[in-house]
Amino acid sequence: MFTKSKLSYIFCTLVILGLSISACVSAAPTPVKIIETVVVEKEAKTVIETVEVLVTPTAVEEQTMNETEPAAGEEEPLPVSEGPFPADGLLPCPPIPEISEASLQKAGLYLQPARHPNLTDAMVYLPQENGKVYRVGTYNDVMSTNFFAAAGNALSSAMLPQRLRLLFGAPKYYTTIPQVASELPAPLEQESDMWVVEVPMRDDIQWSDGTDLTAEDYVFTVNTILDLNIFAGGLGSYVDPKFLDRVEALDDHTVKIYYHTKPGYMRHEYSALRAPILSRAYWEPVVNEAMAPIEALGENPSQEDLEQAQIEAREILYAHDPEGEEPYAGGFTIEKWEPGAFLELKANPYYFERGKEVQLWRNGAYKDSHGVEVGTAEGEPEVVLTVGPHVESVIYSIYGSADAAVLAMKKGDVDFLFGFDQLERGLADQIRTDPNFEVVDNPSIGMRYMSFNNRRRPMNDCAFRQAVAVLIDKEFIADEILQGSVTPLYGYVPEANTLWYNEDISRLGENLTRAERTALAAAILKGAGYTWEGGGEPTWDEENRSVVPAGGLLMPDGTPVPDLTLLSPGPGYDPMRSTFAIWIENWLNEFGIPLEAELEGFNEMVPKIFIDQDFDMYILGWGLWETPDYLYDFFASEYTVIDGDNAGGYVNPDYDELAYQLLTCENFQDCKQISDQAQVVLTTELPYVILFDTGRTDAFRRDSVEYPYTDVLGGLLEEHGNGLMQSLVEVK
Repeated sequence: MFTKSKLSYIFCTLVILGLSISACVSAAPTPVKIIETVVVEKEAKTVIETVEVLVTPTAVEEQTMNETEPAAGEEEPLPVSEGPFPADGLLPCPPIPEISEASLQKAGLYLQPARHPNLTDAMVYLPQENGKVYRVGTYNDVMSTNFFAAAGNALSSAMLPQRLRLLFGAPKYYTTIPQVASELPAPLEQESDMWVVEVPMRDDIQWSDGTDLTAEDYVFTVNTILDLNIFAGGLGSYVDPKFLDRVEALDDHTVKIYYHTKPGYMRHEYSALRAPILSRAYWEPVVNEAMAPIEALGENPSQEDLEQAQIEAREILYAHDPEGEEPYAGGFTIEKWEPGAFLELKANPYYFERGKEVQLWRNGAYKDSHGVEVGTAEGEPEVVLTVGPHVESVIYSIYGSADAAVLAMKKGDVDFLFGFDQLERGLADQIRTDPNFEVVDNPSIGMRYMSFNNRRRPMNDCAFRQAVAVLIDKEFIADEILQGSVTPLYGYVPEANTLWYNEDISRLGENLTRAERTALAAAILKGAGYTWEGGGEPTWDEENRSVVPAGGLLMPDGTPVPDLTLLSPGPGYDPMRSTFAIWIENWLNEFGIPLEAELEGFNEMVPKIFIDQDFDMYILGWGLWETPDYLYDFFASEYTVIDGDNAGGYVNPDYDELAYQLLTCENFQDCKQISDQAQVVLTTELPYVILFDTGRTDAFRRDSVEYPYTDVLGGLLEEHGNGLMQSLVEVK
């Protein structure tokens, strides 16, 4: 139910997000409109007339009483069913009911042009003197300095020192260039029943302890991921056993990669060739200890026993604390970590790229002073830079809120705000007016989404998922509640990824009024056999501009929908996702679906979802990569396992067969056609309701730091996450 605490929370969130306090104070709350406090209809458009969330406790109690106690002469409602109810497979999607042609158009069942921001012109960078400390403020603490344990949290792992790879994405345009490899590899060749390639490596790279990085380090890392079947952080896509058979070291600086099945370029160039490389000397004793449950099985264990032993082995591996002793080969090493306070990185004196001069062209061409040239340069380079580190150390200071981090930056304690992709508009506007600060906005290719647990009823029913999607008014929350600080999304490939986005998808529910949403959601459910207690159904009261609730929703067999929960990060971690969660709770409850939003810490949510798989629905987000092979990783049946990325248990053999082709297609044209088809299936069947993206809003002190470029897909945060910007930034 929409309780007093939830109403108080919404008020606080609205204040955090920069809505006018005076508007809240002057509003005249009306108890009978508690559910629809901020939703009104004017000229067929959903708007806010007054912010009426400041309701008196008495009003809330009266409304709650009126909703839970039947009036005289009415039948007692049926008791709420005790869930969860296990589901026996997914139910197919019914045809979308035709309410009216106008409603269908507004519902988004037509082509919608992509919306994406334009990038600004880049600036030419001239390096200055080395020195000093780069000070970064963030709200997100490091989950662990253990690479494997931190891999599942994008922001946490992004703060850790850079990991080198055979191939890498160059700055700004992500052009594929050799990093540890000494040259771009030759094409795959067939050798007996294998597809193979030999990759020569540089012989001048050292770990931060002064030892050489060799082919054995790459082989050890890949084998560890294979042997322990590690999925977290996309490692399962870097090292994919569906294709990769093994890797071998031919000598100290040559590796040979063996595929038992020929991979497409997404599972070769963007996967095995980009797998992170860890120090064998440091990690081998740790991994040997973790392998104990697997080795105890003996020869030829059952698949079930092996998978359980791998889970136990991963838990042992994740529990290891490097304590700052692990060597690194990138620009920085870990100096000190105080959980909840700060993480300090120190410049690596052995970093092999220090002093490398780089030229970048707008068409993606790349040239550096190490002799690497990729693409055809046209005209003058857009960006010229010199790789550092140009600072002695990087300090990430942990703040409890965006307000505290902004205050620290105003005081001069912080140069850059890291991870505040959801930086509230009010705070961003405060910074924009200060001549010492700069705020840059960039598109991103991430998404926030709501997932269903398809292992339970009624979430396994496509009609139920479609109806829920219709009831969620993304535009209202984005435009009216969050004041335009987020962009509603519908596609499983974000629109900012213009190369792969498919415009021909269903955008179910887009731009509908509340009346139209109520009618369409009811029609979808009725068509699938759902009813409501008492025989009625939710309707729209035109005079009072509110939904008239019916009884609780009954599943097609007459069983009441059980109490459901929606897990979401709380306002301290992400006020935008928590705001969506509260409004989704509101809209589903008034429609007869008993849902409660449970707001909690990110680190508490993740085990429930990916390990225990004990949830009804949840809201999280993905930081995505350029190629859409993740459409397989997130929704393939094989990843419904514990610790797999398909935590929602979406199982569709036809989709598996289609999406698997994303892993084997060999050119862009074929891959695009497959990706387009996969996107159509997903926007119809809706294993997720894609909610929104924020783009990237980065804020920094222009009087203390200078970047070689600020216009980049994913923003400066993405460049930090790649381990690039820390070695490029200049402290004045």
